[in-house]
Amino acid sequence: MAKNPTDGLGLNTMAKHRLKLIASLENLRQSRYLTRKISFKGRLTSALVFVFEDQPYSYINHCMHMQRPLDCEQDAIFDNGGRYLRCSMHGFIFDPKTGECQSPVCLGQRLQTLRLHEMDGDIYFAEKHLTLID
Repeated sequence: MAKNPTDGLGLNTMAKHRLKLIASLENLRQSRYLTRKISFKGRLTSALVFVFEDQPYSYINHCMHMQRPLDCEQDAIFDNGGRYLRCSMHGFIFDPKTGECQSPVCLGQRLQTLRLHEMDGDIYFAEKHLTLID
């Protein structure tokens, strides 16, 4: 059986073609957050991408309570203390590390996580069923 060529980081050539560039990690750190229009599993939507406690995270921009983007009412995704993700419509809050809802109505439900990959100072989507929309 032939070995898959790798780039030294364990990524084979096929996997590298699935990566979709989002931004440099430095740009992401300097931004409050970024949104990207995407198609995920055939559905047009948007993704939130942000850095929290020096780690990049990404979720589908979709609150499960009223089916709205987290930033639909305000250009912000964090609560005033910067501790939780917050839906600007009704104030539902989410753990930024897990996407788990902390508000009673949807307690325990989670935002849809999008896998990321960091390589050479850049952040990429690493989802097979994700397409970036220009």
